[in-house]
This record gives sequence, structure tokens and C-alpha cells, in this order.
Amino acid sequence: MKKLNQEELLAELEVPFPVDQVLWRVTNTANNRTRGQVVAYADPRAYTDRLNALVSPQGWTRNYETVTMNNITRTKRNAEIVTGKILVTCKVTIDGLGTHAGTGEEWADEDNAMTSAEAQAFKRACSCFGLGRYFYDFDAPWVDIDDKGRPKKAPSVAPWMVPDNWRKGQRPSGKAPTGAQQTGALSGTAASTARNGNSAPPSATSNKSRQNGSSNGNSKTGEQSQSGSELDQRIAALEETVGIKLYRWVLREYGHANQPHLVRDVQQKKKILDVLESATCGLRRMEAVLDRIPEQQVSALLAKLQAPPLNEIADMPTLVLVVQGLESIVNGSHPSAAWSRLSSHPHGRHAGIRVSPVPSSRGFENEDKCIDRTELQPVRN
Repeated sequence: MKKLNQEELLAELEVPFPVDQVLWRVTNTANNRTRGQVVAYADPRAYTDRLNALVSPQGWTRNYETVTMNNITRTKRNAEIVTGKILVTCKVTIDGLGTHAGTGEEWADEDNAMTSAEAQAFKRACSCFGLGRYFYDFDAPWVDIDDKGRPKKAPSVAPWMVPDNWRKGQRPSGKAPTGAQQTGALSGTAASTARNGNSAPPSATSNKSRQNGSSNGNSKTGEQSQSGSELDQRIAALEETVGIKLYRWVLREYGHANQPHLVRDVQQKKKILDVLESATCGLRRMEAVLDRIPEQQVSALLAKLQAPPLNEIADMPTLVLVVQGLESIVNGSHPSAAWSRLSSHPHGRHAGIRVSPVPSSRGFENEDKCIDRTELQPVRN
């Protein structure tokens, strides 16, 4: 096995997976249940095969950390049930490239919950190196589905998603190869090394693909107004500010999509932007108090609230909980007061999920912001 230099390795990690390894999952369905929107993904084994082929099994490692949250009520099949959530953090280390972490989560009452959470965390960690990242650049098409909600026929992948075409320099419309990608396209030895597809870094897809996006089988078109495009830009600009985990959570929670341009409704876009702006204020508010709290107290609070490390917070309810807990410490309150504060806060819960003992309000249905702007002021000494 020829050892690749850093640029060649990064370039090969970004190459798409072979077409026969691409799988499809229905995420949205039309009202008549005959059409569904599908997203592309790959099995975790495709990721491990790629890493083994590029750096050998001895050239990379992964480590999982699991946390469970209990007594969480959610709505399932039109009924409220008390369950828990499994939160997994996966750290992937590649020799010469360092370590990246990703998180995954799943309801404890779902089948194979641990396996699903671990796979999600592993693939998200890999995407930080570029492996599998190209799936985020693919517009989810609408296809015919059967009575079990499965695609009747797998969609065709875009030409740039074919590994050989990627190595020749093809990319999503409006996106040019980076320096590492150009190196990979020109390096025949690197191209011949990888046998399993890699992924590409995230990017905005072309205006053409946004304007001609598939409809859900009804009368709506995918064309966006100028205001919608402006909202997309403002939303995307906040990804780096709030972090990829929280950013993706907001998009999924309020837009049921991985990228803002895939959200067709302008009001949904406004909601996503509003929540992300609230998250930005919440993170600033958290930074304002951290310097005044000993590290041991921060760790104790996170353990008490069953929250992940501060840089791993991946949803708004947890952010609200942690910010209020930190402020309780600064203001002289007991950290556990954050639980009752979150329970009484109309914006501290998201639809269908509440932390016991929260009243039966669905929450987030009429809210404008996850954290009120009037509350997002620097904490006084």
C-alpha cells in the first residue's frame, strides 16, 4: 500500500462512494402518500472500508462515549410516552490528520437505538475529514413510493457523484475543487489507491438546482423568491457561529432538511433564522459567565443535567438548560434550579419532547424564539 501524503489523503477521503454503495431513505412524503423525498447515504461499513483502504486498519481508530437521558416524554403514534434518549459521541483519529468528533442520538424505545446512534456519530465524525460530506451537497429528490413508504426505484445520482468523474474534476454546479481536491484529481497514484467512495466538503448547490428543485408531486414548484434566497444566505452564515451540530439540529427540527435551500416555505426559513439567532445570543450569554465559574462546577452542572460537553451541545433545549444552569451558579442559585426554570420557560421545550416534570404543553408551537431576546443580556456581576 502506497502511503499518501496529507493532501492526497484528504483528496481521496472526499471522493464519493461507488454508486452501488449509495443507499436511499425517505424523509418526507406527499399528502397522497404516493410520493416521497429521499436522501442519499452510505452504510457505516462503506466508511470503514474506505479508511482501511487508504490508511490500513492500523492507521485509524474510533472511540465511543455513551450517555443516556431518562424520563423524557415524547409523542409517538399520536400518543405520549415516557422514554429516554441515547446520546453517543464518536471520536475518529486518522494518523497524520488528527482527531474529530461527531454526535449521534436516538430514542431509546426505537429498534436498534444504540446501533443507529453510534452509526450517526461515526459518520458525522468522518465527515469532518471530508468522508461522506458530499451527501450534504445533494438535493433530495421526490420519487414514487410503495405502500410501505419505500422508493419504487432508486434515483439516479448526479454525474459528479460518480468517483471517476469526481477525480476528473466534476463538482456540483457552482462549486470548484479545493486545492486538496485538485491534487487528488491530478494524482493517479492516489486515485488508484481508494476502492470505496469518499465524500466532498459542504457547499451551496447551484442556483439552477435550487430553482428547478423537484416538487412533492402536487402543484408547488421548487422556485424560490428573492427573499427566500436572502434568507438562505443569512441562515448559512450562522453555521460556523453556532457550530455544525446545533445548526443541523435547527434545520432538521424546523425545516426537515439538511440545507436551508431545501426548505421551500419562506416562513419556515424565517423560523430557522430566528432560532439560529437566538442560539447565537445564547452562546454569547454562556461565554459571558464561563470565566466566572470554576471548571469543576461546570463539569458538575453538566453531569447533574446529563448534558454533553459545552462544545458538543447539539440542540436548543439543552442549550437553554445549560445557559440557565450556568447563570444560576453565577447568581448564587443551586444548579438544579435550571430544571424548574426550563420547565416554566415557554421556549425551553420543542414540539413533542419535554423533560420531566414539565407540564403537558407541547411547547415551541407559538414561540418566536427559543431563548427570548429580552433574556439574552450579559449577566451582571
